[in-house]
Amino acid sequence: MAAPDSRNANTTTAPKVRTVCSYCGVGCGIVLDVGFGPDGRRTVLKASGDKEHPANFGRLCTKGATTADLLTAPGRLTTALVRHERGEEQVPDAVHAAVSETARRLRSIVDEHGPDAIAFYVSGQMSLEAQYLANKLAKGFVRTNQIESNSRLCMASAGTGYKLSLGADGPPGSYQDLDRADLFFVIGSNMADCHPILFLRMMERVKSSGAKLVVVDP
Repeated sequence: MAAPDSRNANTTTAPKVRTVCSYCGVGCGIVLDVGFGPDGRRTVLKASGDKEHPANFGRLCTKGATTADLLTAPGRLTTALVRHERGEEQVPDAVHAAVSETARRLRSIVDEHGPDAIAFYVSGQMSLEAQYLANKLAKGFVRTNQIESNSRLCMASAGTGYKLSLGADGPPGSYQDLDRADLFFVIGSNMADCHPILFLRMMERVKSSGAKLVVVDP
């Protein structure tokens, strides 16, 4: 991506990057205005909804709309923190030096105990691309099968329920069904709070077509 001509770039001249919101599984499209912050470092200046994205058509919930605020919030680490010996205090260090030292120690573990001595536990909030790279690092480079995600704690029960009730570990519907349905059956979910973008799309259909909405809250 080409850098702006000026380090005083603002949201009207900053390059725009289309991507996907990382907060939940709805997958809303967002457009990031990228420029330079007060410290001269490249940062996200503004986040807005992608009007051409089929998941949200430009809408964003509060979390997605405040992506830029999150990335520039005070308290975020600007250097690596290294604890040289167990029990010692963490001290700042250059990121490249910390990564190199981590790689050296992991390499020594693999050399001494084999690849399955290394286990990866990754976040379910990573993007698809980041998840792919994490799996490639674990299985393709380190060559360990020990990789797990907190998604199992979050979505394993839902996946099991889908498989038992629908025959597959994912719902067979699509977002386009929201624009065609005559009946919505919502069970055990507060869509307005948890998935507001899909809730708004559902309510548009209810109000415009008279589709019925049945809510069951066990």
